Amino acid sequence: MRTKFYDRRCPGLYVSITTAGVATFSFKFTDRQTGKQRTGWLGVYNPETFTVEDARNKVYGLKGMGGEALAETFRDQKAAKAKRGKTVSDIIDERITWMKTPVKKPDGEMRPRLESWENTASHLDRFIRPRLGKKPAMEVTKHDIATLSNDIVAGKFGKPSVSNARHMRKAASGLFNWAAEAGRDYVTASPCVNLPKLDPEHPRTRVLSEDEIRTFWHGLDPRRSPL
Repeated sequence: MRTKFYDRRCPGLYVSITTAGVATFSFKFTDRQTGKQRTGWLGVYNPETFTVEDARNKVYGLKGMGGEALAETFRDQKAAKAKRGKTVSDIIDERITWMKTPVKKPDGEMRPRLESWENTASHLDRFIRPRLGKKPAMEVTKHDIATLSNDIVAGKFGKPSVSNARHMRKAASGLFNWAAEAGRDYVTASPCVNLPKLDPEHPRTRVLSEDEIRTFWHGLDPRRSPL
């Protein structure tokens, strides 16, 4: 469900806000060629990179282009909008296919583009897809990633694990950076920035029993006589 608010200062400009709090700017205008009203997507609100004033300035610039040029601009945006409509599951599928595609390596052999792709795919499928898979990739926020991370640490995905949370963040960062690259443009920016720091992982410490020491010692050098 979305709630729309129209800007009184800039006719045609409105913001659409989802229940998750994601605000998207759009511009409603009349296509003079067809006489029908059309809507053009402007961008997602970001307090640092795309504010209300930025959206207004964009609309003023579009209006100055003239009717036909304005309509043509938004016709070109139709394909871009389809890209932005991709869900997180959609881009996970594409990312995994991209990672495991064989390419020629410096030694001349054909191997997967990312040779550790199975580990990354596992974290995408185990943690990110179940929680965020149905959500449009453009609407994923820093809060979504931080909450997922906290839930992994709290044990809501099995055994509590800071390590799994760290691996999930790495997989998510790779996913969204890849999705934001020119040519894909599935998202405008990665939500995996300025996340709260995870607690440090401490190595396990335990005193080995006499039997374990004996087994370990023999494992080092089977030629040694029993202790």
